[in-house]
Amino acid sequence: MQFIEQTLKSNKGHLSKAGALVVKTGASTGRSTNERFVVRRPEIEHEIDWGKVNKAMEEKKGDQLLNGIENKVLSGEYFTMKGYVGCFKVEVYSTSPWHIAFAENMFRETVIESLKAQVTDDLTIKIYHDPDGQVSDLHVEHEYQKAIIVDPAHLKVGIIGTAYAGEIKKSAFSLCNFLFPKYGIMPMHSSANCEENGDNSCVLFGLSGTGKTTLSADPNRYLIGDDEIVWSKNGLSNLEGGCYAKLINLNQENEPDIWKAANRQGSILENVCFNENTGEIDFCSNVITENTRGSYSIEALEKVFTQTKEAQPPKSIIFLTADAFGALPAVALLNEWQSQYHFISGYTAKVAGTEIGVVEPQATFSACFGAPFMPRAPRVYAELLANLCKEYNVPVWMVNTGWVNGYKSGNRFPIPVSRRILTAIQSGELDQVEKIQHPIFGFQVPKAIQGVDEKWLQIPEGPQVKELAQKFIDNAKTANIPEGICDRGGPILLNS
Repeated sequence: MQFIEQTLKSNKGHLSKAGALVVKTGASTGRSTNERFVVRRPEIEHEIDWGKVNKAMEEKKGDQLLNGIENKVLSGEYFTMKGYVGCFKVEVYSTSPWHIAFAENMFRETVIESLKAQVTDDLTIKIYHDPDGQVSDLHVEHEYQKAIIVDPAHLKVGIIGTAYAGEIKKSAFSLCNFLFPKYGIMPMHSSANCEENGDNSCVLFGLSGTGKTTLSADPNRYLIGDDEIVWSKNGLSNLEGGCYAKLINLNQENEPDIWKAANRQGSILENVCFNENTGEIDFCSNVITENTRGSYSIEALEKVFTQTKEAQPPKSIIFLTADAFGALPAVALLNEWQSQYHFISGYTAKVAGTEIGVVEPQATFSACFGAPFMPRAPRVYAELLANLCKEYNVPVWMVNTGWVNGYKSGNRFPIPVSRRILTAIQSGELDQVEKIQHPIFGFQVPKAIQGVDEKWLQIPEGPQVKELAQKFIDNAKTANIPEGICDRGGPILLNS
């Protein structure tokens, strides 16, 4: 709690009525994708999927910026924490005490020994963080005043000019995603939960805003992790030690576990609407941003699977998508080829606030449901996942948490409906129900689910379905999805 106390003394935050630390991140209320670069070194030249996501920075300039940020942080007052991310050591050095409190929430205190035993190297990720500085302070010529520099070869990160705390955890996650495949371990931008003894585990893939955190915090199951999961030969484990939940429209009735975890001492609430006189928070307000966030230790949740061991391999895998165009059904069962196709496609709609400049949902394709955090080529992760699914005979389902009839005129799937669908999948109930083959996408759509009104289970019709299918087809070409996977797993449009 010392870092929260130091934040309060420096007037960088306030305590809510419930005791949570309330902070603002200034102009940066989401990830700064344009200002993120990966240092290009000869030893990793052929291991990184260079392009718009992993933008290359030549190593001389990368060293100048990284060394400049490190020296600037360490030359004045700074704060630090040391822990683990997955089975790798992580050290964070920041000029901001509340960001270190965030790091203490998000990273692990201990390592899972069974996972560590599968990694032969003793590696440390180091993050240097100066949210109030800017690149011009470093006297390095650069086109932006803020920078996120990731160095996979040296396992080093430099962050300057942005106070959005998510940059810290996502940078560490990116480096883990670079490292784990070398050891035959699958890192996933996903959440996961299971039964109390670790059986009947379920993995939920999805980009920000699709419901990974909300739906994995199921009061009837035990949470493994809400955003960053590892699948090794032993099973599933949590890469981190906390949760970083979207808080917009949070209410106690629909999300009681997250509500309780966010509204407690030690939690950190970013960019929420806060009344300094009463200490009350309006979670429905987007006056600062749609991307309000809450950071809290996973131990703040009541039903958490033990974080010192791996759960059993999954019995079901879910691809979450927040379709904004009313084109996809609520749920569908994917075959082997469709699973690979949709994993590499990674379709959803970007939701407002997750990235700077996004104010309305936009169709997006993000390979592996997390391209911004995947340094290697999508095929590396796709092959790992396909092999694991085949070995353990794991069915893959798509669950749509977006809008029925589209964002402009329809309603979003209620959280209780999505929870009921997930329960039906996890219990095996949906394995037995009658299904209909989708006329364009080809996957199997359940005709009925007990406890779900039929209005939520209609198969959408109309031009928006073909329009979305065409977007899938166009993306497959630019994403270099293998032709065999496209032919067997992609949508079919006549004259496409």
